[in-house]
Amino acid sequence: MGNRTVVLKMVTSLDGFATSPDGTHEWMFEWFGDDSGEWNRRALEEAGVHAMGRCSYELMGPHWAASEGPIATAMNEKPKAVFSHTLEKAEWGPAEIFGGDLGAGIADLKTRDDEGTILVHGGPDFAKSLTRLGLVDEYHLMMVPIAIGAGHSPFGDLGQHLKLSVVEEERFQSGALAQILVPKG
Repeated sequence: MGNRTVVLKMVTSLDGFATSPDGTHEWMFEWFGDDSGEWNRRALEEAGVHAMGRCSYELMGPHWAASEGPIATAMNEKPKAVFSHTLEKAEWGPAEIFGGDLGAGIADLKTRDDEGTILVHGGPDFAKSLTRLGLVDEYHLMMVPIAIGAGHSPFGDLGQHLKLSVVEEERFQSGALAQILVPKG
């Protein structure tokens, strides 16, 4: 049986928010460039499955299905694991809907013999749920140099401190900083 790694990939503002209070995130795109795109492509190439919540699935599906290029190919062709209690049908495939317990669903994906990481995309609430349950093995975070003052954080209201170790760091021409972090002990 496999023991796949769960990787949470997310972009945050300088003050730790993944989305604005209204749920938008367009402010982050100004800091994307060729070098940060390459960093993102590497994570996509290592992925065996894309995991996400319903909202992210419904937001990302139409965009990537209508897009072309290496990132679109990786997003469209690799399987998706959608965690939702309300989604009944997954149009953007290949996709499998997990409607039960989040921890059990991740455990199921981890033990499959499929290759590649379980690459988690999604909103801060889905990320927070995974973090609270201790289900994330690696955090791939890109911080862009903007403070938005308020919004939704993937690390808000965790109930306890989350201690992480930086295992890799890369600074981009735009000023964005990417870090790969793992939970401490």
